[in-house]
Amino acid sequence: MIGPSRVARAALAELGDEWLEHLQSRVGIADARRRYSQRTVDMYRQRLHAHVLDRLGSRRFDELAVEEVRLLVERLTRRGLAPSSVSSCVNILSGLLRYALKRKVVAHNVVRDLDRDDRPGAARLTEPRYLTAAELDRLFAEMTDTFRPVAMACAYTGLRVSEALGLRWRDVDLDADTLDVTAQLGNAGERLATTKTQASAATVRVLPALRRELKAHRSRQAARNIALVGPDALVFTTTSGKPQSRRNALRAIHAAGDNGEGVERVGMHDLRHSLVAIALEQGLTAPEVALLARHANARVTMTVYAGLTRDGREQAAAKLAEGGFGA
Repeated sequence: MIGPSRVARAALAELGDEWLEHLQSRVGIADARRRYSQRTVDMYRQRLHAHVLDRLGSRRFDELAVEEVRLLVERLTRRGLAPSSVSSCVNILSGLLRYALKRKVVAHNVVRDLDRDDRPGAARLTEPRYLTAAELDRLFAEMTDTFRPVAMACAYTGLRVSEALGLRWRDVDLDADTLDVTAQLGNAGERLATTKTQASAATVRVLPALRRELKAHRSRQAARNIALVGPDALVFTTTSGKPQSRRNALRAIHAAGDNGEGVERVGMHDLRHSLVAIALEQGLTAPEVALLARHANARVTMTVYAGLTRDGREQAAAKLAEGGFGA
C-alpha cells in the first residue's frame, strides 16, 4: 500500500495496481454484496492496463482533468472498441477514482463531470440471435463431437459457456437427469469455485436430448482414457484432458452457424438467449423462466431477455391480427 507521505503524489498506474490488489482480495468472499468474481477482476486488469493506463498511467490524480476523460473516450472510439467496451473502460476509471477518494488521494471523481453527450453509449452494436428449436437442431447437426455437447448443454439448460466448461463428472447425474452448477471456468483455464451470482448456483434439469448426448460423450471420453470420466475430471476437455477454452467453443459455433450475408453470427450466449425465448414462446410464466435462467427475480429475465425467436414474433403478430388489431 502506498504510504501516507506519497499518497498525494500518486500516479494512476501506481494506485491502479493497489486497487486491483484490493479487488483481488474480495474474490470468493462470503459477502455477496462485496464479492468480485475472478473473471471481473481479470477483465478490469486487462482493460485498465490496455486502454486507460497506457496513456494516463503517469498522470497524478490531483492533475487529472475531465478533458482527459473526454479525450480517452474519443481515443478508444477511434480504436474501434464497441460502445459498451468504451463505457466499461470509463466505468473502470471511475471505480479507480472512487478508490482514490477513499484513500484521500483526490477530493473529487472527475469522471462524474463528463458531459452526458460525451459519455459512450452502452448499447450492443448487434442484436442477439434467438434461434428456434429447428435452427438449434440444424446448428448441432453441423458441429463435431468435440463442441456439440458443450453447445447442447448451453442451449438445453441455459448454462453460460463458462459454467458448462467448469462442469465435473461428479456434477452430472444422468440417472436423476440433473446438473449441479457450482463453479465456472476462468479465462486461464482454471476452475473457479464461484458462480456469476448467488442465483447462478443451482441444480438444473437435463432434458432427454442432452442426456443422450452426454451419455455418448462420456462413452467417447472413457474410450480415450478412463481417467477422463473420473468424478473430479472436467466433463469437457481436449483429447489430452486439458480444459477446453471458451474461444475455441465460440469458433466452433461460428463455423457451424448460419453465417450468410446479412445474418449476425451465432454466439455461445445466444444459445442461452434462445432457451429463454423458446420458453416464453411456449407459454412459461416469467417466474418459471427466471428459474430456468437462474436469475434472482423475473424482472431481470424480462429486461435482459425481452426478445423472442423469429417464429415467436410472427405468432405474436398473428394473434394481434386475429384479434382485429390494426385491421
